[in-house]
Amino acid sequence: MVIVCAALAACAPELDWRELSVPEGRFAVLLPGKAQHESRRLETTAGALTMTMYAYSLKQATMGVAYTDYPAAALAAEHGREQLNAARDALLRNIGGGVRSEEDISIEGFPGRQVYAEGRAGAVLKARFVAVGSRLYQIAYVGAKDGVAMTDVDMFLTSFKLRH
Repeated sequence: MVIVCAALAACAPELDWRELSVPEGRFAVLLPGKAQHESRRLETTAGALTMTMYAYSLKQATMGVAYTDYPAAALAAEHGREQLNAARDALLRNIGGGVRSEEDISIEGFPGRQVYAEGRAGAVLKARFVAVGSRLYQIAYVGAKDGVAMTDVDMFLTSFKLRH
């Protein structure tokens, strides 16, 4: 635990890193402050769904986790890729951006994708998307390019853990 605290302090002493554990969301993640909770209704190719978000906003950035439960078939095989693309594209529209890098990843054995994008007015997006059963998670940083050190953004993204 001492090593983790020292590593966190070295990344950004001004950020108040804390673990957010969301039992109903079945995940935990490190955020640099107290998260705000919000739910939104989404119109998707799978129908109207609810996206639940937990986010913390800094002066020039937001870090957060969102999840949406889909009908089981909607995240299966090719449909799952479509949903990952739709989630990525929605965040790209928010920053008016284009993808600079994108790669398939695995989070705890589940298929996912990591994206880095740049948008208008110096905005950046660094995000991970992962499909777990019929649930799609979005773990994202959206903000100014110089808003938060990328080492802190990476720590946030990789701190995401599933709770079964």
